[in-house]
Amino acid sequence: MSAFLNSTQGTIFLGAAIALIGVLVGWIISAPLKRNASRAQTKAKHDAAARDLAMRTVLALDDFVGGCYAAAHDEPEFNPADPGDFILHTDDPTLVLPRDANWALLKPDMIDEVIWLPNRLRNAVEALESLDISSPDFGDYFEHRAEEFSRLGLRALDLMEALSAAYSVPRPERPAFYRPRDGMQAKVTEMTALWSRRHKVQRAIANETSNVTPLFVGSGVPKSMVAPEGEPKA
Repeated sequence: MSAFLNSTQGTIFLGAAIALIGVLVGWIISAPLKRNASRAQTKAKHDAAARDLAMRTVLALDDFVGGCYAAAHDEPEFNPADPGDFILHTDDPTLVLPRDANWALLKPDMIDEVIWLPNRLRNAVEALESLDISSPDFGDYFEHRAEEFSRLGLRALDLMEALSAAYSVPRPERPAFYRPRDGMQAKVTEMTALWSRRHKVQRAIANETSNVTPLFVGSGVPKSMVAPEGEPKA
């Protein structure tokens, strides 16, 4: 064996073996580094794509918030010649989310909130359209419109803040005098107080309808004592 290693063939074989071992050691050392680098590169691409989607979603939500605020504070203008005729100065808000978005890039709780928001908007619009908007109270259409769009706007603001915090997206800058959250929260509070007052009045009226406590459940005036319609009552 010693003679073989000392020969020309042995020297060549030994050099080749050392080179092969060097290659194997280098591969063993570099393989994890390459895998880690590939993972880091993949993660960086994913994070960049997620941030880009989050930013575009925040911008879309900001437009939606503006529409909700305008609709919630829209006061109807009535036709002096016909009190039952009115116009509104703003359309219902619309939500235009990024097209062909890969929502899987975002966190699951945020995905659910984004995807459900258009459905909530559509349900609110359909509910408003179902009201009987005839005078004198117009089915409380204006009050419901202010409340529903304020609630949707507040929900969109919460989602915007969550996306901005999770993906380091700057929040939209607004003038100091324009505070949509405060304005819409005030509308919700105002409408909640209105419904509460109405319920109290309705309960009071129901309690005052009769101050006689019946002795028997289901008791009332016997049918025999009720004069037929059109005849004088005794």
